[in-house]
Amino acid sequence: MNLISYILDDIIINSELKTKYSNCDISKLNKIGNTVWIFWYSGFDTAPPLVRKCVEITKSLNDANVVLIDKNNLEHYFKFEGNIKHLFENKKISIQTFSDILRTQLLSSKGGFWFDATLFATRQDFILNHENLTYFSIKHSKNDLLLKKKWNEFFTEGRWSTYCNGAGINNPLFSFIYDTFIAYYNKYDHIFDYFQIDYIWLYAYNHFDWAKEMIDSVFPCVDCSYNFHHKLLRKFNEDDWNKTIVNNEFQKLGWRAVAPKKLNKIKNRKYETYYDHFLSFHF
Repeated sequence: MNLISYILDDIIINSELKTKYSNCDISKLNKIGNTVWIFWYSGFDTAPPLVRKCVEITKSLNDANVVLIDKNNLEHYFKFEGNIKHLFENKKISIQTFSDILRTQLLSSKGGFWFDATLFATRQDFILNHENLTYFSIKHSKNDLLLKKKWNEFFTEGRWSTYCNGAGINNPLFSFIYDTFIAYYNKYDHIFDYFQIDYIWLYAYNHFDWAKEMIDSVFPCVDCSYNFHHKLLRKFNEDDWNKTIVNNEFQKLGWRAVAPKKLNKIKNRKYETYYDHFLSFHF
């Protein structure tokens, strides 16, 4: 943590980003609006069924304007700056890390919501209920004791989640994170930590009063966003499903959990799985 703090201080201070973002005015921020950005680099036509189902559900959200981005239309929405294109094309920046950079530029320059392609939104009225906000990120309520223990051990403490965010155009938090990415990759050609975006987010939270105020203002919307993640191939339990849907506006799923090899292991099953039920879900 100390080494990461040193690296971020070096980048942010020497790039004058700390000075630039120290005293941002968040009293008149733009509203998020109804655009939802979803990214799957290789293309959605060939994406795993779980991803395509998540997209289908997102498209059915009331008032949602869903924009799908892949390698073919990427540069229509994203402007490569600094060393990002060179490093990405030479695989110094992974698709996962690039998606972090992409979401921060999109939210800063265009506004809207970012949904990871494996995000299951459980409320059809989510967009209608949140489009007039100026900032959003999934926050955990930490009602569950085990979850509370887990999040207290992890430095974000459930205050934000990178897989679902929203902001109006020119929101300073996402502008700061994006500018930090550009400054960092102008100096380095490798990721400094798997949770790189979270560390930059945390830097803003700890160093800028406006960022702390904005992040802390969000109301919790989930008890546990991973309840279905590790149960996808288990026998379906209706009570557990309904309880999870009631208590969580989102579930973060994983396509690798239902990869063909894993599905083949239970192909002769005589019971419905959580994954089966998810694939048939509709509002």
